[in-house]
Order: sequence, then structure tokens, then C-alpha cells
Amino acid sequence: MLLATAFLAFLPALDAVTPDTNATVSESSGKLMEPIPTESLRLALETAGAFENDGFRIRDGEWCASVAKGTPVFLQITLFAGENYWFVAASPKVGVSLRVKIYDAAGKPFNGEVWNDKSLSGGDQSGSRSAVGVAPTQSGKYFVGVELVEDHGDKPVDFSLVYCYK
Repeated sequence: MLLATAFLAFLPALDAVTPDTNATVSESSGKLMEPIPTESLRLALETAGAFENDGFRIRDGEWCASVAKGTPVFLQITLFAGENYWFVAASPKVGVSLRVKIYDAAGKPFNGEVWNDKSLSGGDQSGSRSAVGVAPTQSGKYFVGVELVEDHGDKPVDFSLVYCYK
């Protein structure tokens, strides 16, 4: 119940606009949209690229959002039995730590292989990157949760999430 509530509570945030950003207007809806977080996406794709060496293919598409400490955000996904997946989240903000977790349809954590590194190439200047790898034995609905574990500020942190499969 808590997982579903948190997921539903996040949905309105997808349309949120911060007035002090360089927002653009969507041609289709006429609504203001936040700029694409290109640096977080670049970091996520760079990290996911390492899994390509193991035969994984990066899925075309990404999920970009903001997360605040103590308030994880969730994305509902469908996973298939017999497939292997890696979900990678990244933020360019220095001094933060992200964590990616997978939950089953009932909201129970789904164990997987965890990878974290917030200080790649150049000390603590490259932001935060986190990944989790899973191989479900049952096809169905799952949730990817991204949470802010460590932060030295009080503003939400932008991140991008991509995934690989094989």
C-alpha cells in the first residue's frame, strides 16, 4: 500500500515546473516543460554502456525526475522471466548518493546485484551513479525505486534512469 501511494503521489511531479529554470513550451500541449537533464542522462548512459560489454542492450528511452531525501520515487515496469536487466540512475550533483531498488508487485524488495559509485573519474566531481541488476523468475509488474541516500542540501536532486536487458 505504501509503495502504491508513493508511486501515485509522484505522478503529479512529472508536470511540475520550477520557475527559475530555462523551461520550454511543448508544441503539442502548450504547457511549460523542464529542460532535458542532459548531463544526468549522459552519466546514466555512460554507466549503462559498461554493461554492453557483457552482452546487454540499452533500451531506447529514459526516465528523468527529481528525488528528495526521505521521499523515494517509483516507476512501474513489466519484467519478463528469463531476461536479465540492469537499471542505472545517475545525477551530476556533487555530494549526493543515489540508490536504485527493485520491488515486486506486492511492494516487497526484490534482491538483485547492486552497484554504486558516486566518485568515478576525477574524485567527487562526477556526481552519483547507482545500478541494480535483476533476473526475475516470474514475468509481471515490478517497481523501480530511486532514493536519495545522502545529500548535503535541501533541494530535490534531478536524475535520469535508463536500463539494459539481455
